[in-house]
Amino acid sequence: MRTQLRALAVGAVLSLATAVQAAPADAASMRPPGGREVCTYTVTEEGYRSTAICKNYNSHAIEFRAVVICGLAWDQTGPWVRLEPGKRGNSSALCSQLGSGVGGTSADIRDL
Repeated sequence: MRTQLRALAVGAVLSLATAVQAAPADAASMRPPGGREVCTYTVTEEGYRSTAICKNYNSHAIEFRAVVICGLAWDQTGPWVRLEPGKRGNSSALCSQLGSGVGGTSADIRDL
């Protein structure tokens, strides 16, 4: 019994250490839009492309990208777009035609 508990504890510690190492470095700096960024989202008529349009009200530059939930297909992300203070930009992604189309859209933001 004691050996099993020890093995479980060691396995849990190793799993946690592996998960922490596997996380990309920039994931910690990504966040959803806050009070100093305004983002709106559109979906095309056919329902397979979605666009995030963001404006930067910060006093520093940011980057953002569209994050598109694609229903029955793999989720997609658009390219990172740099926005200087006061500027607006857009990022879009296309869902596979094999899926059910756009299920939702959000944006990832990172401060520069």
